[in-house]
Amino acid sequence: MTEAWPNPPKAVPPPRCPGTPRHHSLGPVAAVVVTYNPAAGLGDRLARLAAQVDAVLVVDNGSASETVTALEAVAEASPTVSLILNPDNLGLAVAQTQGMGAALAAGFAWLLLMDDDSTPAPDMVAELTRVEALRPGVFGLLAPRLRYPESGRVPGFITEHGRGLWPRKRPAPESGLLADPAFVIASGSLVRAEAARAVGPMRADFFIDYLDVEYCFRLRAAGLRMAVVGEAVLDHALGRQAAHRVLGRTIWCSHHSPFRCHAMARNRLRLWWDWGARHPGWMVQDMLALVFQLWRVLALEEDGRAKAAAILRGLRDGAGLSRRRSRE
Repeated sequence: MTEAWPNPPKAVPPPRCPGTPRHHSLGPVAAVVVTYNPAAGLGDRLARLAAQVDAVLVVDNGSASETVTALEAVAEASPTVSLILNPDNLGLAVAQTQGMGAALAAGFAWLLLMDDDSTPAPDMVAELTRVEALRPGVFGLLAPRLRYPESGRVPGFITEHGRGLWPRKRPAPESGLLADPAFVIASGSLVRAEAARAVGPMRADFFIDYLDVEYCFRLRAAGLRMAVVGEAVLDHALGRQAAHRVLGRTIWCSHHSPFRCHAMARNRLRLWWDWGARHPGWMVQDMLALVFQLWRVLALEEDGRAKAAAILRGLRDGAGLSRRRSRE
């Protein structure tokens, strides 16, 4: 049963659909940006985004006062930027749901999810729009090709069309489409409003991490398709990326905090429990990724023992939460 969308908090000023949308083949598009003590340059990133969509909904999760003041100045200077200011950090899931709910209530046809540290290429939304114009109604979610600016890497995408249980990881296309990936990250994802209504809000009890994987699994279970658009590009920050040379190979570490390590482990185990039978190839791959993460934090990262302990606690907590949820 699909969870109902909660009533969103009031945005200031209220977002409004334009009479003439910027992208005619899409209809009105609202970007939803969640902020929490963002890095420098947020004003520039919001300006780049506002130039590509019809409205920008910023949901701040209890940032410091200087960030709130800067956001209020941006909203005052731009009539298409609206703010929802949470007094505390309610988690990425709740904040995304608040912004998406406000955009749906205002009648926007598409929702563009963005992290506060992601920077879209100037034509990112236009390239996503082109796919909808050529194949109207086919996809419920369109995602860009990602770049990690700290490392210059371009990550691939997992599909479930490999041999047996083993999924395939395909490189991100420089042009054309990669249809039906197992999942995409939330930042840069352009979600059709009808798809968002069909699958419901983000899963609030996840707080952060693996929200996008769980959301994509629900989209696919509802019969909705996804695609990665090679010409659409998003620069996305991923932790504190650092390269390490091991036996002649470059190993990249994200250097997440123990809190994030715990959240990732807790939520990935909950997804194994809920979705592993339906996506066994993804689950096998994700289990191996966990083993590799444990090796990385112990061998290459600072506070490795604390992070490894947080991962093990996360797995224990995820198992307990999953058992309790299954009995409800």
